Amino acid sequence: MIENPHLLRDSSKMADDPLSTILSLVDARAACAGGFTGGGQWSIAFPPPDKIKFFVIARGECWLTIEGGSPFHLRAGDVFLLSARKPFIITTDPGRPPVDAHALFEAGTVQLLDIGGGDDFFFLGGHVDLHAMNGSLLAESLPPTIHLQVGCVEASRLQWLIEQLVHEHREARAGADLACSGLAQLIFLQILRGYLEQVQDIRPGWLRALCDPRIAPVLRLMHGDPARNWHLPELARAAAMSRTAFALHFKAVAGVTPLTYLAQWRMRLAQRRLREGDMPIAALARELGYASEAAFGNAFKRVAGVAPGRYRAIARQIGSDDGGARMPASPAIELEPHWEPA
Repeated sequence: MIENPHLLRDSSKMADDPLSTILSLVDARAACAGGFTGGGQWSIAFPPPDKIKFFVIARGECWLTIEGGSPFHLRAGDVFLLSARKPFIITTDPGRPPVDAHALFEAGTVQLLDIGGGDDFFFLGGHVDLHAMNGSLLAESLPPTIHLQVGCVEASRLQWLIEQLVHEHREARAGADLACSGLAQLIFLQILRGYLEQVQDIRPGWLRALCDPRIAPVLRLMHGDPARNWHLPELARAAAMSRTAFALHFKAVAGVTPLTYLAQWRMRLAQRRLREGDMPIAALARELGYASEAAFGNAFKRVAGVAPGRYRAIARQIGSDDGGARMPASPAIELEPHWEPA
């Protein structure tokens, strides 16, 4: 039995913006990783990325080939996101033998290199850091690649950001690191927005639900007040649909039923509170709208695999970098279509 004695609020998130809420929850932080200028003919082989990567073609053109796939032709103004963990090659000629990137770039540093002694090509790269425990919510929802070509609406909006990023790298003024981080964050957001506009190509899940005009208002309600005992008829009214049509449409778009989505979202919020704060579990249960600590504990263990107290202890062990703790796998917590509660 779920009640609503308190509202769960977090002033660090915008309650009426589900995308911002989720990006905050997974702690998505984009950063510039460097880049290179190029002249003549060149080819560079990169290892499989351990993070989400994105690339900006500020000048010139190149080919990008991901292992097992056909080459992408990238031109000035294009942006490209790679979430697949596969090796890739960036080159002027797909048939040219590549040089290992390790021989050119020093790991862990932001660099801007000169390749081939020319300046007719300018490539900037970045990556996205995600929270170790919650990051899969975003990482596993993205397609292997996103290519926004110059001329599309979002790529056009990106041009000013790209120009500013180039200036910051070139001029190296005071505060350039902070400026580049902020610009990288905005570029990543614009890439996501461009992807979300291609709703017909998005598989069922929370990303598709975010851009569905019927479902998005419902998500704003549930994210804004997750502790409330929401009922299907009132959610259907928010979507301006009948109860039956809404239930069918929500599951087709989000991959789970509305109340399953709500239950899983509460558990995501619970995980964050347990990791980041010292709130007693009984108080957290009340904040989330559960009638008792026992009811909350049973629900949490059903989806996370461990009791709330144990989850908090493991999270703190991982946070202390002792290397010995591992969070248990809990596929049930993902907001995707492969799970329904018993």
